[in-house]
Amino acid sequence: MNVIDRYTPYIMTLIPVLLALVFRNPLFLGISAAILVMMLVTGNLKLGETNIFKRKISTSDFIIERGVLVFGNKYIAFVVVDDIPYDYRDLSESSLKSSINAFHKVTNIGSQIDIIFRKKYVDQASFTNKILTKLQNLRIIVENDPSNSKAKKEIELLESILSKLEQGEKPFNYQVTLLVYGKSKQEVQSLGEVVIRGLESLNMKARLATVREIEDLIALARCKCKKDGLPSQIPFLTPFAIEKIPSIEKWADGIFLGRELTKGIPVFWNVEKMQNPHLLVIGPTGSGKTELLLTTGTMMTFNYSIPIVFFDVKGDIGQRLRKSGFNVRVLNPFYYSLNLLTSPHIPPTIKPLFLEKIIGTSFQLNKEERAILFDVLNRVIKQKRENKLAWGAIIDDSEITDRYSIKRSLEIVSDFDWDGPGMLDSLGNGINVIDLTQLKDETLRRFIIYSFISLLYARYSLDVDKGLRIGVVIDEAWTILRGEDDYGIVGDIIKRGRGHGIALLMATQNVQDLGENADIFMENFGVICFMNNGDKDYWRGIVKRYSNILESDIENKLTFLGRGEMIVRFLGDPRPLIVSHEPLTRGSLKD
Repeated sequence: MNVIDRYTPYIMTLIPVLLALVFRNPLFLGISAAILVMMLVTGNLKLGETNIFKRKISTSDFIIERGVLVFGNKYIAFVVVDDIPYDYRDLSESSLKSSINAFHKVTNIGSQIDIIFRKKYVDQASFTNKILTKLQNLRIIVENDPSNSKAKKEIELLESILSKLEQGEKPFNYQVTLLVYGKSKQEVQSLGEVVIRGLESLNMKARLATVREIEDLIALARCKCKKDGLPSQIPFLTPFAIEKIPSIEKWADGIFLGRELTKGIPVFWNVEKMQNPHLLVIGPTGSGKTELLLTTGTMMTFNYSIPIVFFDVKGDIGQRLRKSGFNVRVLNPFYYSLNLLTSPHIPPTIKPLFLEKIIGTSFQLNKEERAILFDVLNRVIKQKRENKLAWGAIIDDSEITDRYSIKRSLEIVSDFDWDGPGMLDSLGNGINVIDLTQLKDETLRRFIIYSFISLLYARYSLDVDKGLRIGVVIDEAWTILRGEDDYGIVGDIIKRGRGHGIALLMATQNVQDLGENADIFMENFGVICFMNNGDKDYWRGIVKRYSNILESDIENKLTFLGRGEMIVRFLGDPRPLIVSHEPLTRGSLKD
């Protein structure tokens, strides 16, 4: 039946032509021409758009009946939204959320629904003239009947539209159509009616599409849109409506960090996909920094089968790991030697400079003292190259005996650098904890940490591009960063650690702890986690400099984050995620 209806205009046009040929009467040709003109004027025939020879889909391939398209074994109901009495600006935030949820409930009918928004260009001059004419007529109505509230409302609306046009918005016509899919014609008709009733409950007028509207859609014909619209009315139909999130490859796999706060989706740290395998956690005391380091460090060793090294200053790291049921290898600097003098990874030619940098930085010697120390180390190491080096020979040097600060520093160094088993060589796969709880002096802790990291870097820098090989976790990073001058070993690892297979996980209370090289550190960490902080200036000043956050988020979300909640920013992408971290348990590593 639909096929006959479709070709009726052509049949009516051709019959007079045939009669003219049979009876040889030109009057029939005039009748044919009149019918053709009438059909073109009424829109029943459009030569440019309904040329059956240009269609890629034959009309015999589908049937259209009562708003339903049947195409083979596919059934689609077309629902046209005719009128929307309000937009998002007419609703409060809570009402808007409620209306959006209600719309999606209406369209959540257990079947696929496509929403097609068709937009047609409108000549702005004609559109403006039409509005001005209508405004003039409405003002006349109001002058004659001042109590006509409906006319007054229309005037306000039209004046608002004119204001938008003056601001540069371009008008258009649009049509919204919902495509409802199903397994049979009866099913999609029924689902279409359900959708229509649901939209009517939201004060939206909707109906099943006509045959012509469906044909225009499937043939991609020029839209006969009649509803007027402006860009500000449909901000959600632009790419800007898509929520800003980092590139999915950065956080879709790897080490579990937590769940996105609003959607609950899991967020990972994909170490292998990142430009740099380092992580920095910034937050005040009690924000959950240590728990985050414990989780990421432990998962790193299990995910990538590499050793992970924790520096335990307060004694809580080893205790927490054991309490969670993990096997921990504890390395005590009073039992394991640093082996600074005898390390095979340090060539003799650079060993004086290597040792001078560690000792000078750790014990904060001045430039003159460091120059004397280097001179003595250089001379003694050259003299003892073929014999066994010992700290005693260096301490007994005449230039050292008169320098108390240098001598005292070397005596302390010799206490941790003896003939015992090497600390670096004693690392095993899995979790390693260097126990610093017995060292109550900050200088001693800095010396052990700085010496170990320097030896580690010397060892792993001999080979490059062999993948991730070891992770180092430093809580309260200011312990070593405060003593670094200019560009130290930590900065070198951060910039070149990926090539040598070293991942550095650090936590500190504020950016200032990173010293003069703070910008270098912030620009080279693969992941930066800004933990919860109630100080708005912290978010506006520090965090906003390194990530894109909105003022509304600061006021309504970020200053109210709880323990373990944070903003996560990935290197190369300033769009952050708000993540809730889950504390480490043995069960968190299952599956």
